[in-house]
Amino acid sequence: MRLNRGSLSAIGGLIAIVWVASIFSSADEPVEQGTSTSPTQTASSAPASKSSPVASPTVSETAPATASPEPKQTSTATQKPAAEPTALQELIGQLVVASEQGAGYDRDLFRHWIDADGDGCNTRREVLIAEAKIQPTVSGDCDLSGGQWYSVYDQVTTTDPSDFDVDHFVPLKEAWDSGAYAWSSDKRKEFANDLGFGGSLIAVTASSNRSKSDRDPTDWLPSNSGYHCSYVTTWVKVKIRWGLTVDSAELATIKDFGKTCN
Repeated sequence: MRLNRGSLSAIGGLIAIVWVASIFSSADEPVEQGTSTSPTQTASSAPASKSSPVASPTVSETAPATASPEPKQTSTATQKPAAEPTALQELIGQLVVASEQGAGYDRDLFRHWIDADGDGCNTRREVLIAEAKIQPTVSGDCDLSGGQWYSVYDQVTTTDPSDFDVDHFVPLKEAWDSGAYAWSSDKRKEFANDLGFGGSLIAVTASSNRSKSDRDPTDWLPSNSGYHCSYVTTWVKVKIRWGLTVDSAELATIKDFGKTCN
């Protein structure tokens, strides 16, 4: 069928209307985005991943450490050096403590006064000569004259040697009780006439010697208080020299003196 020019124009106009309408219809529809992205791009539509919660650091349940106290600062200027032991304290450590054994004592078991060197002067006269403040004249059978003596026990001076006794610093009875009971007769004789140590025998007034009798420092001390430290120290030296023991009361007295006697 042969279309005329007017029909073609009408058909062309209709086609143009349909094309325009399709364009507007397409514009109103939403554009669907693809799910894939290019290798060089990160899809913006991917949901953001949630970050994992960060674990809290473990809290120790132990009690907080107590700070150590700082040492106290001591001024060395105020510190005193340890006191040196006195001579008497050093001697005390050599003493042996034991109970006394008093049975069987007899003064005659200690033979004295002997003339050990055969010079005519017995032990008593030898001590008087050695301790004289003014030397006496020795004549005849060791007769002494013109000398002077001082008794440190009671601070008495004399020119008559017959006024003085020669005291066994550790009395014979005390020596017996402290160990001499087990000695031989020869050793007891040596003790009773000991001129080898100046402290074993001492010239003193007869009255002070009899006042002392056989007592140890717990029960008797010289009336001269200024001599007490020397007296106790010499007592200890004689005990140590002869290996004689001390009883507990005697030791306690000696220790008391050791605290103050140099």
